[in-house]
Amino acid sequence: MKTAAARLCGFLLVWAVILFTLAAAVYGIAGNGDLLSREMLRHAPPETTGLPETEYPGVGRMTAAYLTGQEETFQYIWTDANDRGYVGFQKHEADHMADCRGLIGLAGTLRWITGAAALLLTGIGILLRRRKALADGMLTGLCTAGVLFAGIAVWALVNFDGLFVTFHRVAFTNDGWLLDPRTDLLIRLMPVNFFVSLGTRIMIWILVAGIVLFCTGKSVHHAEIRSKHEKTDTAE
Repeated sequence: MKTAAARLCGFLLVWAVILFTLAAAVYGIAGNGDLLSREMLRHAPPETTGLPETEYPGVGRMTAAYLTGQEETFQYIWTDANDRGYVGFQKHEADHMADCRGLIGLAGTLRWITGAAALLLTGIGILLRRRKALADGMLTGLCTAGVLFAGIAVWALVNFDGLFVTFHRVAFTNDGWLLDPRTDLLIRLMPVNFFVSLGTRIMIWILVAGIVLFCTGKSVHHAEIRSKHEKTDTAE
């Protein structure tokens, strides 16, 4: 009974850590205005957006503050050298960002839940005193996660547009994400390559977490084997 519980604990621990890493990375990136503005400028230069280069930092900071609940309104207004004012975003763009804000808020909540779950599962795993079973469960969880994320990576390489559309259809309950680059500044500032770059950062963090979990699982497994060998030697 304890062996099976330890295996399940190890399996769930892996997924708790991976989901924590995913949620923390998404929330952290969404709240980093400087990063958002750099990625906007990198993938959507002023000649394609119509936004002056000097305004990118302000847009990035406003976006980050709105997504993480520090600003109540998604809007950016600027003036040119002739004191002519410009309003950045239309109502349907703000409505879509309100949907995005909900997802980012969910990620913020999920990181606390999964972080607490990871700590709880770690404690249970220690109390069960079945290190080999715990390690086996962790490695099984890693294999499952590896297959899933490898599948997503292959899908992205083969048909990123299909993955992008599928994600939006699953994540949003309306078609507000279907923006027109001819009229909507939001989609000009955040083209596909913008999301590819940020998504790559997230995947790197998940990969690092996976490597740490794999090394931890292997260490626990070997520690159990050494412990058994030491007991056998002592008995002899």
